[in-house]
Amino acid sequence: MHDGILVELLVIFSLSVVVVYLCHRFNIAPILGFLITGTVAGPHGLSLVSSLKEVELLAEIGVMLLLFTIGLELSLGKLIEMKRAVFLGGGLQVGLTVLVVFISALVLGYGANQALFFGFLVTLSSTAIVLKILQERGEVGTTHGGAAVGILIFQDLIVVPMLLLIPLLAGKAENPLLAMALFLFKFLVIGLILWYGARRLVPAILFRIVKKRDPELFLLSIIVMGLGIAWLTAMAGLSLALGAFLAGLIISESEYGHQAFATMMPFRDIFTSLFFVSVGMLLDAHFLWANLPWVMLATLSVIFLKALMAGGAAYFSSVGFAASIGVGVGLAQVGEFSFVLAKAGVAEGLLSAPAYQFFLAVSVMTMAIAPTLVAYGGRMGRKISHFPVFHALAVGRDNTRTREKSLTDHLMIIGLGENGHAAVQLACRRGIDHVVLETNPETVRREKAAGINIQFGDASQETVLKHAGIMQAKTLLVTVPDAAATRKIISAANHLRPDLPIVARASFLGEVSELQALGADHVVSMQLEASVALCERVLILFGATEEERNRDLEDVRTNRILRCEIPVHNPFEQEIK
Repeated sequence: MHDGILVELLVIFSLSVVVVYLCHRFNIAPILGFLITGTVAGPHGLSLVSSLKEVELLAEIGVMLLLFTIGLELSLGKLIEMKRAVFLGGGLQVGLTVLVVFISALVLGYGANQALFFGFLVTLSSTAIVLKILQERGEVGTTHGGAAVGILIFQDLIVVPMLLLIPLLAGKAENPLLAMALFLFKFLVIGLILWYGARRLVPAILFRIVKKRDPELFLLSIIVMGLGIAWLTAMAGLSLALGAFLAGLIISESEYGHQAFATMMPFRDIFTSLFFVSVGMLLDAHFLWANLPWVMLATLSVIFLKALMAGGAAYFSSVGFAASIGVGVGLAQVGEFSFVLAKAGVAEGLLSAPAYQFFLAVSVMTMAIAPTLVAYGGRMGRKISHFPVFHALAVGRDNTRTREKSLTDHLMIIGLGENGHAAVQLACRRGIDHVVLETNPETVRREKAAGINIQFGDASQETVLKHAGIMQAKTLLVTVPDAAATRKIISAANHLRPDLPIVARASFLGEVSELQALGADHVVSMQLEASVALCERVLILFGATEEERNRDLEDVRTNRILRCEIPVHNPFEQEIK
């Protein structure tokens, strides 16, 4: 098997390591490095990879895992809240973009069927790129991030009807209306099944699995659920990627969404990188160079058009002026599902071979620029909104929009044992916003039913801490009794938020200095506090005054009493004298 897919994967990843390392050295987005890797290793480059079908299969798995993790990060509740962005914003973006491209293609002399097909190709944006960058920057929950996600969801939903319309545009469809009606029926049936699964079936299954406290079992269960639901949706005529997204939404409704998200992140990153490599393999660098002026002109035109249409759609769906600019800039690239449509268009005769290569060149160019645009879209929107010419428009719309409520300056409590319960009761009494992370599923279920803001998750994993809100927290309280777990939690938290005050418990006095070295600001030793409490009781029984007790107990706390000279009674001393 020396010349099989394993060797070619080794070539791809080895080349990716070198290229992405150079990208980091020169402050270039890693996604661009993966695109370059694919172009170099592909059939139009050095031809280092011949198993293109296998690589494309792995790339499709990467897109599935990406959408799966996005579903885990969102929830059905958040999706319902985003219905205006999904249906109004997404509908406007798709409709306006298709209309403008359709008219432009007609003016250039193309037929109506081809012109409409070109609109389909241009209107879709890259879910993989946009959501990956938003996740890395922690902006999925922001106003512009949420609106972008909503529009992308609508685009992913509209892909299937577009695919069903391609034979009709090519004049080869038998009964397109029947196919569309059947698609809508399947979609509604699957929606009802998934809604029931999210509310009843999946939480019950995961509860029994998590009780076993076996990470491998939990991982396998999450993978089986994700792939199984994706397969069911694909059998019904929907895309695998959309099915994976719905699977993530279902699992996110349970108490275990944060832990599932952290568990799947490494797999998502590996396979998603293959997707970008596979996209780069499609590009013919010689064709790009030979037609570079026209490709660059078309690339800039597509970016401008998509930014204008997506930004306008977001604005008219009441997103806000500054956020709308961020949405428009972030969605100004051609998407991965456009490649699926393009292949179908080539097969049906709607797209010639040279036109297909031109489309690939323009698409890859927009994808290469996309990471920078997505990363700075939100900041760009805020800066532009402060220009005098846009200020009145921005303030007028932004003040009327509904802002998403989220915890800020809150207390994050790790562990809900006796110490954690005491902290929760104190926070409730003092009106302090708080959230609890706990790894015992029975505790999570019981306390959530009692009204406590508690989530299931391993706080030693940075992704779990991020999604629980550590970046907005004011203080972190670690109450878990496990010394090793406490060290991991403090280390992870300090890496994410070096400025965050951390209060932690330690079982023994010897652990205090180690936890402080890892980043804890205040460490309470259970052993020491027990000693203080015991000594205080003894001093009270022996009639010590409050001033004497305070002095002696302070000596116990600072360990001074252990270093003082203790007088020893010698029964022979008096006789010698």
